Amino acid sequence: MSQLQIRDAIHTRIVLSDEEQRILNHPYVQRLRYIRQLGFVPLVYPSATHDRLSHSLGAMHIAGIIARQITEHKSSSAVARILKPKEKEFFVRILRLAGLLHDIGHAPFSHSAELAMPAVASLALPRHWLIDPHEDRLATHEDYGALLIAGLSEGPHPLLKKEEAHIIASLIHHKKIKVPGAWSGYFSGSVHTASIHHLASSLISSNMDADRMDYLLRDSHFTGVPYGHFDLDWLISNLGVVEHANQYLLSIPETSILALEHYLFARYHMYTQVYMHKTAKCFEYYFQQALKQKELSYAIPSDRESFVMLRDSTLTEHLFQAASRNPDSWSSLLTRRIPAKRIARIWDDEESAKKIFTRMKRELKAKNVQPFLSVSHKKFLDVPPSTSRSAMGKQGAFLFDLAAIPIAVIRNQFGESSLASLADYSRILKQYHHDISITDIYIPRSQYDTHREFITSIIRKYRIYTVSEIPLKNNLP
Repeated sequence: MSQLQIRDAIHTRIVLSDEEQRILNHPYVQRLRYIRQLGFVPLVYPSATHDRLSHSLGAMHIAGIIARQITEHKSSSAVARILKPKEKEFFVRILRLAGLLHDIGHAPFSHSAELAMPAVASLALPRHWLIDPHEDRLATHEDYGALLIAGLSEGPHPLLKKEEAHIIASLIHHKKIKVPGAWSGYFSGSVHTASIHHLASSLISSNMDADRMDYLLRDSHFTGVPYGHFDLDWLISNLGVVEHANQYLLSIPETSILALEHYLFARYHMYTQVYMHKTAKCFEYYFQQALKQKELSYAIPSDRESFVMLRDSTLTEHLFQAASRNPDSWSSLLTRRIPAKRIARIWDDEESAKKIFTRMKRELKAKNVQPFLSVSHKKFLDVPPSTSRSAMGKQGAFLFDLAAIPIAVIRNQFGESSLASLADYSRILKQYHHDISITDIYIPRSQYDTHREFITSIIRKYRIYTVSEIPLKNNLP
């Protein structure tokens, strides 16, 4: 079997099998060269122009490393002890393909453009794949991903068997696509096939997966910030699998918990410092308003072949055309890169922030000043409070925690070994697990510059100081 070696800025060298090369070269995958990884973030960090194809290769590479780690090391992994050689080969192969294809369905400007997606019912998805074939909702990039993966199994020269396409789609979009019956056929009767599917899907999409591991390192590198760095090699080399109550649980020894916490902190800081950057969120708001107010003659088609023709440049041209028609439009502000003035960032308390915004907006109306807000949410970790777990018993609390963070900590104390959930064991995460919720309040730059004194006199009334804060006599601009 021939192999292709690709140079990569993050992993140095990525090796692809002949099958992976063929899939990589398919137009459905190659289109990711023209979809930027970070949407509007390059308007803040100019070097962050990397694309989703390089990230997909990185995710494939990491998925393969993790899969080999847990299928080869019998001393730390129950899966390595249980699976036969052919089963291990299939597990590694399918995980790498899922990593390569996990982002195949992203539209131009990625998550920001999903407002323009049609109803999922209009996509020609294989209905027998879906958990709920009649679900009424807008499509997501995962739905388009399943649509394109299905396409890789069709035509005169399919690259995947139909059952393999279904399996890969179920790993990537496990909340909406059922586990196919063919999955069990790849394993012997001694393997808990539902559990090993859950394990596999968690390595592609969970609180700790190949996707996140790659994009943190890659986005950190190309933005030029240090926040996303963590010790990838050490973290993966300490992963194992334990079998408990007919479930295969990803595990890590307590001696390596700091490496895991470092990774989780990297996620937190990248979200607060890069993905939720005030200017990037402002431009995302502009773009979404341009879509909502139909400044753009743009809609994401449900037809598969029409969808794969879309690129970031397609949507960029729509934005520039809209800007030329109306210099005062949201599209114009975006293409000319004119950020609004952010006057406040309020953490955690979205309800209070919206009340403040409503009162402030009412007062600013006197000068026709029109503030807007952007609310950013990101789940950090779903660590439940201890009060909700206390009545469940040890087994119930353990499994409840694993539903949120699917990794168990192996502890050795006084000659005895035990399993603990990360939520229960990590002292830091007990204090640091809250979801990220940020509300930014902005005023359009032209309005702020024209009415600065009036605006300042209004917004100062809403300033709340903490117990230890001392106001400066000469306020900074």
